[in-house]
Amino acid sequence: MTKVLAIGNSFTENATVYMPDLIAMGKADLTICKMTLGGCSLQKHWNLVRQCDLLPDVKPYPRRLIDSGLVQEPVPSTLREALVLDKWDYIVLQQVSHDSWRKETYQPYFDNLINLAKELAPQAQPVIHQTWAYRIDAPLLKEWDITQETMYAKLKENYAELAQQYGLPILPSGYAMQQARAIFKYQPDPNYNFADPKPLELPDQSKSLIVGYRWRIGNTPSGNAELAMDERHANAKGCYLTNAVWYEMFTGRLIADNPFRPEGVTEEEAAILRQTAHEAVKTYGGPITK
Repeated sequence: MTKVLAIGNSFTENATVYMPDLIAMGKADLTICKMTLGGCSLQKHWNLVRQCDLLPDVKPYPRRLIDSGLVQEPVPSTLREALVLDKWDYIVLQQVSHDSWRKETYQPYFDNLINLAKELAPQAQPVIHQTWAYRIDAPLLKEWDITQETMYAKLKENYAELAQQYGLPILPSGYAMQQARAIFKYQPDPNYNFADPKPLELPDQSKSLIVGYRWRIGNTPSGNAELAMDERHANAKGCYLTNAVWYEMFTGRLIADNPFRPEGVTEEEAAILRQTAHEAVKTYGGPITK
């Protein structure tokens, strides 16, 4: 049984959301324990370690275990507790997406977390989860005055430097996402009136791997239905792609042999995503082995 402790945020959740089904349908000997908080950076993870050391009753993480495809109820926990909970084979770390392209945001927090992992779980191999760049029409890219390609190039470089420094393997979710984008070729819908959209009508986003535009309804700030943009989180296709990367990397099994396909992903799309994930794993050295 391979045991993985994943420390991260919503991108970790995206990359593992289908793992219960993949593990169960693939009959894989894989356990994943998730220690995630939405929007949590490396700095925040480390600050929480220090806070919990001072305040032992504070347990900020909802620790969730995927064991043989079954998801257990969350248990309030600290990182220290999670690190000694089991004999982990791998411990996954990543930076929060909005800081992933900023090199100066990684240290000393990555060093501190790696050292803590080595202290409490010396048998475990640390692993880097390479996150992905935002959608090409992301408002934040415009605000930052960078392109999707620039964001990807910078985060890829930052993760690669850490991997080289520590001799760590990489889960290439970001690379797989970028390769798949070159195949699906998403572009903003030229026929959609973004300035004055009709309520509940959405642009064509069928080629996107990111959630993108959606309508907020109900108790919105204005009381009206509001068009909103999720520029960062993976949709069903993007989640399936990144889950396929994790599945192959941690099980050593081909995603093509796993019968699971999520709702909302066609068989044609799934075939492309499976092959893209497999090629990404091969490009980054193949499945992880101890």
